[in-house]
Amino acid sequence: MSRTVVETVYGKYSKYEIVRDSGMFSTSVYLLKDGKHAGSYGSVEAAVAAAKSKG
Repeated sequence: MSRTVVETVYGKYSKYEIVRDSGMFSTSVYLLKDGKHAGSYGSVEAAVAAAKSKG
């Protein structure tokens, strides 16, 4: 399994990281807010849009 931080978005008070986690059979994209899980998304673009709207 490979975990990669694709993009980092800095909000006013928080840091959001978009992470792509590649497994053997699937790939998942999720959002971390200050190191804690903040949501799962179907694509990197959706995760970036969510981070920008939250931050």
